[in-house]
Amino acid sequence: MTKAYGIGPVGGEFVRADAGWPPPLVAACGHVAGSAAYELDAAALAAVIESSDPDDVAALRWLEGDRVLAALIDDLAAAPAVPADRAAWVEQSPPGGQGVDPDVARLAAQLLVGRVENADGTTTLWRPVGPEELRLVEAADWRRWPARLADQPIFYPVLNEEYATQIAREWNVPASGVGHVTRFRVETAFARRYVSRRAGGGTVLELWIPAEDVDALNEHLVGVIEVIGTYTG
Repeated sequence: MTKAYGIGPVGGEFVRADAGWPPPLVAACGHVAGSAAYELDAAALAAVIESSDPDDVAALRWLEGDRVLAALIDDLAAAPAVPADRAAWVEQSPPGGQGVDPDVARLAAQLLVGRVENADGTTTLWRPVGPEELRLVEAADWRRWPARLADQPIFYPVLNEEYATQIAREWNVPASGVGHVTRFRVETAFARRYVSRRAGGGTVLELWIPAEDVDALNEHLVGVIEVIGTYTG
């Protein structure tokens, strides 16, 4: 399923419904105003693209890209191992001899960028937290993340300790007086359901896990959530 948002993250972009969605997309979602989330299956998305004006089709590429990514993610989640040479993997030609669309290859190359995937079938993730969230994790015996609040539609683990430390120091400390860096492991097959997202340059990499998936994430945690760093003002 492809998620289209009135205002929200889709394929790394932020799309505002009031900026003028193509009419077929508005009709398919039934969107009227404000912020809302909708799910379109492949057939509905194909119908939207087919019935849109040529100029609008170009603007809908972010939706099509998300659909392609979803299919690739399903394949990766079932794969026993990450391809050793990702560049060669994304350049492989499908049956019939036609080359991979360069945009699809570019997207596919970013699917797993920055991951720490371990030989035991787990992926290591980090998360900076403030004191309140840490108390909730401790109350759950360090084995579960708390549910998101109503204004927190996305759970953001990050892909390296450096970025987690930066957030703890620059955001959690000013906001709460203290910032903690946590580290945890999740089954790799589950982690691969979510695309690596680049939120800036260098090591600024994270996963965007919808709030409704946090319970599933907790079921796929391996071991306990550890505190590996604490920072104060």
